[in-house]
Amino acid sequence: MAKNSPVDSAQVVLAVGKEQVLVGRVIDTVMKSARAQDPNVVRVDISATGDAGAGELAMALAPSLFGELSVIIVSNLDNASEDLIDVITSSLDSLPENIRLVLVHPGGVKGKKFLDAIRKTGAVEASCAELKGKGLTDAIVAEFARHGRKATSGAIDQLQASIGTDLGSLIAAVSQLCADTDDKMVDEHAVATYYDGVADVTGWKVSDAMWDAQPLEVLEMFRWAVTNDSSAAVPQVMAISSGLRTLLKYAAASSTMSEAQLASHVGVPDWKLKRLRQQKQKWNPEQLAAAARLLALADRASKGTVYDPAIPGGRSLDDIQKWYHIEKELMAIRPPK
Repeated sequence: MAKNSPVDSAQVVLAVGKEQVLVGRVIDTVMKSARAQDPNVVRVDISATGDAGAGELAMALAPSLFGELSVIIVSNLDNASEDLIDVITSSLDSLPENIRLVLVHPGGVKGKKFLDAIRKTGAVEASCAELKGKGLTDAIVAEFARHGRKATSGAIDQLQASIGTDLGSLIAAVSQLCADTDDKMVDEHAVATYYDGVADVTGWKVSDAMWDAQPLEVLEMFRWAVTNDSSAAVPQVMAISSGLRTLLKYAAASSTMSEAQLASHVGVPDWKLKRLRQQKQKWNPEQLAAAARLLALADRASKGTVYDPAIPGGRSLDDIQKWYHIEKELMAIRPPK
């Protein structure tokens, strides 16, 4: 059984960093412990960006008639308005017992004064910084351990060489490997077998099909994946989003870089540069910008909600509705004709 962390019982949690996978896990941890306390816990998501955030937060913090437990997640604190900052700072000393607050800040200098002020209140801080080098390797080892497995150093190296340094894609790959192999120790052979296509449909295959501009293949593989594993939607969308980030990084790289420098900068093995070059030719900046917006909607749907102006935090979706909304956003991603 996993040991409890300070996040499990904290009333105010400060998630700092740009690694969305880690931010998501902090939120999941808080939600899980809240559900253990009250199965009817209410989740409220509020963005600090824009003028409506302060009012939404004040309403969410107001006393409830039924006193149900609420988890309030406030994101984008680096863009918080003065009004929203005032609501948070005036509430931290007297939060109702039925409120748990998760404050998400990407780090950096923007909004740091407010961030430091929250730290001084005794909020539990969870680091969500992007992982590199040994930190990334340790995270992969820990992910195998979460599945009750171990991996050889060669398997971990090969995994990173094949996928790159995106934590979300690596976590999805570890999950798939553990589902497809029986051995307690995952080795290089298992990783190689996985990439040879013996395993089930993988997120990065769907991602490659998306950025190769093959929408029918995307739809076919996505449906096959979620039909065989109802939890596959999240890693599938994450992998497609990771593919977009890699393509954008490649497209924005200096033309003066050598192949080795470019591969290191983008975070891919040398052999993948040819594919990225081909993918780049299929898209223009406007289509890629639109794709980023559509993937944000697909990501939200994959986690069970869709935007609804009448419902704070959005409208909840069942599995069929979730898959419909994801497919709708994915099929709207189109390169220029």
